[in-house]
Amino acid sequence: MQRKIIKISAYVCVGMFLFFVIRADPRELLRIIGRLSPLGILCLLLLRILFWIVRTLSWRIVLRQCSSDRVHFFTLLWAQLAGHAVGHFTPSAKLGGDVMRAMMLSPVPKNQALASVVLDKSIELMATVLMMSLGLFIALVRIRMSSIQRILFLSLTSAAVILIYFFFRRQKKGLFIWILETLKKLRIKSKYLEAKRERLIETDTIIAAFYSRHRRSFLSAFMLYILMILLWAVEMHLTFLFIGMHEITPMKSFLITTLGIVANIVPVIPAGIGIYEMTYMSVFAIVRIPQKSGIAVILVRRLLNLLLAVSGILPLLRMKSRPPAIENEAVDPLSSPSVKIG
Repeated sequence: MQRKIIKISAYVCVGMFLFFVIRADPRELLRIIGRLSPLGILCLLLLRILFWIVRTLSWRIVLRQCSSDRVHFFTLLWAQLAGHAVGHFTPSAKLGGDVMRAMMLSPVPKNQALASVVLDKSIELMATVLMMSLGLFIALVRIRMSSIQRILFLSLTSAAVILIYFFFRRQKKGLFIWILETLKKLRIKSKYLEAKRERLIETDTIIAAFYSRHRRSFLSAFMLYILMILLWAVEMHLTFLFIGMHEITPMKSFLITTLGIVANIVPVIPAGIGIYEMTYMSVFAIVRIPQKSGIAVILVRRLLNLLLAVSGILPLLRMKSRPPAIENEAVDPLSSPSVKIG
């Protein structure tokens, strides 16, 4: 039944994607995209690479407080891109990509790698929701919307804020143990998770210690993710300029980026096909962007995303299994609540 739901969802989303492209006229889209110069394409590609570098820097800050093992920056970058590839090409969406990131930190014990990924993802979501809320506030003040549009955006933002706050609170008390206990109450047995109970307890301890003892690191990672979203807005703005839409202001590009963030938060199907287009087309309509130009911008951004996802396949092909010595490693002192992490 679950597979059928996933398949039906995928067909519907792909259908929406094709609908938007066909409705905008493929020939006209090619003409608009053809305005991009080689220099413009290179500029956008470099911005996208910088985007991933910033994400990796944030993750490294978190990892250094979760583990005494030092991982080379480029190893982390490769892991980020590999996770992006998994999230882009498989039905696991972003969740599978985060698991892959943790798996690729071979020098780091699993509990510490997992803790760093959970923390990094949580901080990213907090920064994302903050910027989304800021964009919504500006939009409500400056742009006329219908009542339905206002309710929709307010509902989505409120739901995201509540969800992030809930997970933040749970992480400080023990997220994984809460999941195990919830499954137990629901009479859902997972032998695999129960076998990993001790390791999950260690992971919870590391996560809780990070929030209580490393607030400067938290703030540094948080600000890097704010910078990442601003880079995203710059990329959006330059894409509009490069296809000839000089009337688009930086503020409009910022609003489009922040209001469209919800398309990247919810993992649905590979690459968010259909959902991404539907979300951004709604935002384009609110800020009065012509449909054809909007679809052209979406296609350019999809191409950039695809190029980075393809590059992430390379580290997956080179991935090696973790040595047995590390798999069976004794509990690291960093896991203990009485020892300062990092």
